[in-house]
Amino acid sequence: MKKNENPLSVYANVSQLAFIIVAPLLLFLWGGSAVVKKFSLPDWVMGVFIGLGLLFMICGAGNYIAKLIKMYEKPDKKAPKAFTSSRGDNDYYDEYKDLRK
Repeated sequence: MKKNENPLSVYANVSQLAFIIVAPLLLFLWGGSAVVKKFSLPDWVMGVFIGLGLLFMICGAGNYIAKLIKMYEKPDKKAPKAFTSSRGDNDYYDEYKDLRK
């Protein structure tokens, strides 16, 4: 059984996603409220902390989901071969071959 097919490994990866979603928001809420209380800052500063928490939450979750998709995707198709051609392969150059001589 491959590592990414083990049910416990799948559960661990998905539960880590929940932690990545919840942790930044909670840390910014807790840290923001502590900073606002300690320095007697206006209430809009707490809104900045909430916004930063949401931003970090969304970015972290997006990066982790992209990693999970790459880890668990199954390569059904072969990768396409690189397309290369020479300048002489085009019809444009075939028409003017006689003129160049």
